[in-house]
Amino acid sequence: MEMNTLVWIVLLLLILVLLVRVTSLQRQLNELKRDVERLENGSTVNARSDFNYTLSPKEASPSLTSQPAQSDLDQELLTLIQQGEKIMAIKRLREARGLSLKEAKDYVDSLDR
Repeated sequence: MEMNTLVWIVLLLLILVLLVRVTSLQRQLNELKRDVERLENGSTVNARSDFNYTLSPKEASPSLTSQPAQSDLDQELLTLIQQGEKIMAIKRLREARGLSLKEAKDYVDSLDR
């Protein structure tokens, strides 16, 4: 009888672990769906250059982006940075390209170097 109880406890623990994992995967899937919707509907950047958001403008390959090395937006961001308005530069970039806060901050930091 004790062995049967032990098996049920182990099974219940496995079910609990699996439910937690499924919940985590579902959350990740929902985040990916939101990102795809944002890219399809709200982004002003073309799809090919969106994949370069983690690269600094100095590192991005011109063959992979359709924008010149220093776009008008980059010039505007540099001006804001030089005026000590780094937060405004991050906000402006997020509005223009629909990036997350971290993506926009990393990009602005790369411009600031």
